[in-house]
Amino acid sequence: MPRLSTSARSADHKLVKGLNEGDEAALAALYDEYAERLYDYALSMSGDAKVAADIVHDAFIDACRRAPRMRDHLYLSSWLYGAARRRCVRRGRAKALFFDREAEFADPPFPDRADGDGLGLDWPPSGDMHRLLRAALARLEPVDQEVMLLAFRHGLRPARLGAALGLSPRRAAMRVRKARAELEDALRDAVRAAERACAAGPVEEAPEAAGDAGIAVLAARAPAEEAEEAAPPAPAARPGPAGRVLRMLRGGGDDSPADPETERHVADCLACLRRGRVSPAALLRRAPAPVLPAALRHRVMHTATDPELAGYRADIAARGGPLTPSGLPSQPDVPSPFTRRWLFTVGGMAGALVAALVAAFVMGPGIGSGTLSWPPFRTGPQPSITHESPQERGSGGGGHPSPGGPSGGPQARPVQPSPGLRPDEKTTVHPTDPSSPTPPAQPTQPPAKTGVLVVNPAKVEMYGTKTAHVSLAAESGPVSWTAMTSSNQLILSEMQGGMSAGGTTELTLTLRTALIGLPGQGTLTFTDSEGASHQVKVVWGATLL
Repeated sequence: MPRLSTSARSADHKLVKGLNEGDEAALAALYDEYAERLYDYALSMSGDAKVAADIVHDAFIDACRRAPRMRDHLYLSSWLYGAARRRCVRRGRAKALFFDREAEFADPPFPDRADGDGLGLDWPPSGDMHRLLRAALARLEPVDQEVMLLAFRHGLRPARLGAALGLSPRRAAMRVRKARAELEDALRDAVRAAERACAAGPVEEAPEAAGDAGIAVLAARAPAEEAEEAAPPAPAARPGPAGRVLRMLRGGGDDSPADPETERHVADCLACLRRGRVSPAALLRRAPAPVLPAALRHRVMHTATDPELAGYRADIAARGGPLTPSGLPSQPDVPSPFTRRWLFTVGGMAGALVAALVAAFVMGPGIGSGTLSWPPFRTGPQPSITHESPQERGSGGGGHPSPGGPSGGPQARPVQPSPGLRPDEKTTVHPTDPSSPTPPAQPTQPPAKTGVLVVNPAKVEMYGTKTAHVSLAAESGPVSWTAMTSSNQLILSEMQGGMSAGGTTELTLTLRTALIGLPGQGTLTFTDSEGASHQVKVVWGATLL
């Protein structure tokens, strides 16, 4: 496979401009530049060569139609990787990255800069490299494996990596640091496991590693084998080297103390020294690269240029999913910025509601509505609507005597309300002229007997509801009544009225709350025409909405 150089930023801009103008040469140059990279990425993610070829084909067809829409044309590589990644995730990616185990590790196929792994040609055999790579990747989550693949093998910097994954550059850099630390720890454990296995017994050497190196390794193993034979058998409860090696290769970590014999063996073993120099970047960069199918280029160019396949091209672009505000392919496993904004908003509101409810229940139902209320309603008693009593009218309503004085002269003579007169209606008494003849006195009839006001029930509980009913009845005669509430959170359907003998009235009591209602209690006071009061206690619990 040829070694590909990185594309210059100006080249990406020219390619996007050519795609926008429908230039076939621009599509051909785009394919020659990125096809091998995308095929390597898609095959590593899917593990199926046919699926990888289809993903690469659809990604280039989609790029011909929608790549020019992106805001920054310098992110062409991120657009292509994002389009391929979305299709890989939709099809279902493998749990571990795929690499051909039969192929050999070689020079990096996609160099972004001078390789700094320091191995040169003096590195472990391909069999050892495959085992180390599989053991190290087994400790990482699939998403972290993908981040390491794009960062180390394909050379995407945080800005381009974040654009491909649907993340910000800062979050992409944080993921790279986290995944790199985990990969280095996993590789260190895998190398230690291989060193213990090498010190415990002979290991088959690869054909290219046989010769002087193999003789040196076997010579270094001899003292360790003699010491192991002379040593007493280990207790059954302690796992042997083979068990620890299997555990570490499966991702269990190395928790056993350092073995002096193993350290002496590593110092004299050439194969162990080579394995100890392997870095995560070297493993991923030098992993075997697949061979791009030769017929794929003709297939892409034919689909992109055949006029009869216009509907097929539109269908491929439609399956590519929506684009982000920057014009990049959106990823199915990454929420959009608008979704994240709504999630934060709704989460904050839900947290505030839960905190308020918890505080209300912890502080108990004895909290009065006048202590805590939201919004802050005025909790003073409402003014009652009552008529003036004869004593109040005789004293001027405010404690000041009227001109007639308490003797009850003609200007201060009280008027007894008739049973059929509403309390709010006042009878006006016009002063008489002393010089005018006084009309003959009419025989007065005794006032009608007033009834008794009966209120039911004496206590109203409003738990889980905001409405209740209160019944009023008149016994032994007609009754006029007025009502007053101790809190403006309690609203009656009627505040005054009158009933004939034996009549009944049913009032509706409504609890007025805001977004969050705290537990509380109040009082309803009903007063009849004789001044007798009847109180009804009202209690309510916490309410939401």
